[in-house]
Amino acid sequence: MSEMTFRNYLFLISFAICLFVALMNISYLVGYLGVFVNIITPVLIGLGISFVLNIPMSFIEKNVLGFIEKIKNRKNKDRSKTKRMLAITLTFIAVLGVIAAIITFIVPQVSESVNTLIDKLPGYIDSFNALVDQTLAFFGLPASLWNDITIQWDSLWSQFGGVIISSVPEIFNATISVTTGVVNVVMGIVISIYLLADKEKLLALKDKLIYAYIRKDRADFIQDVSITANQVFHGFIAGQLTEAFILGSLCTIGLAILQIPYSLLIGVLVGMTSVIPVFGAFLGAVPSAFILLVVNPFYCLVFVIYIVVLQQIESNVIYPKVVGGSIGLSGLWVLVGMIIGGSLFGILGTILGIPTFAVIYSVFRKITNERVLKKTMNDIQ
Repeated sequence: MSEMTFRNYLFLISFAICLFVALMNISYLVGYLGVFVNIITPVLIGLGISFVLNIPMSFIEKNVLGFIEKIKNRKNKDRSKTKRMLAITLTFIAVLGVIAAIITFIVPQVSESVNTLIDKLPGYIDSFNALVDQTLAFFGLPASLWNDITIQWDSLWSQFGGVIISSVPEIFNATISVTTGVVNVVMGIVISIYLLADKEKLLALKDKLIYAYIRKDRADFIQDVSITANQVFHGFIAGQLTEAFILGSLCTIGLAILQIPYSLLIGVLVGMTSVIPVFGAFLGAVPSAFILLVVNPFYCLVFVIYIVVLQQIESNVIYPKVVGGSIGLSGLWVLVGMIIGGSLFGILGTILGIPTFAVIYSVFRKITNERVLKKTMNDIQ
């Protein structure tokens, strides 16, 4: 037996023993993994924030602060650090400005719409009940039908109230989790500033470690995958946020022109859910349609027609132009990525499952094409 073969067998035996021990102690392993994840959560949040903010920061650094490189420098000082810090500062100012604008202009109006809806809801319900009675009488249906539905609805609300009361301890635990989350976010923001400031050094360190400890052909493959992932995720996140903003704005403006009540509230709801690809707008449209159905069924009908038309425009015009080739997947694979990501990681998995699957698909397609080309060349020879 050669030395290489002996090493391979030794590696397989060692791996099998380690895997067996890990499976026998899986509960302890999961517990330690949870502790580890809690420890590195601020770092993960910082990575996510820096990844997203790197998009506007790179734009500001290149297109807004490009003049800094052209300024005459008598002492030949490197101004890249100054340029980077200015870019980071302007990026955070822009983000805080957007948040402040939302809090100042949108939140009060949305809150006012919600309060108005709550105040008028009993009257809307009475009007809706009268409309239902008229409809049942028109079609000759028994009035007991609606009474049975009302009884079931009241029973459902009673059960829902009991669930809320019994979930008070869970609400307390959720409050603690929110407090911990706020602390993690603050720490993540601080970490993201350091990551953005030294991103070139960190990327160079990553490349150095990869090529130092991994065989060159595998290191080249990892580099290709990381470049593809960076391009896909950057394009997808920027495009998805832009697309959600456009869709929410069009929904608000269109409903305001059609004189549909609570247009801003519905537009914000549709825009927020549109961050979820493909079905996001419909997820926001369902509660919006229910609200308008109680207010006035005619408004609900107009809204449903408008949101269907808007969704068609979004799917065929806005989405391909804004998100476009950053995904590179057909509709079938987009759904597969959403289903797998959503089943594993919930809403976040639904959003990030598509670009993740796009990266996997791109890498697998490249490997397959290279293998086919290699076999074709061997057949020719």
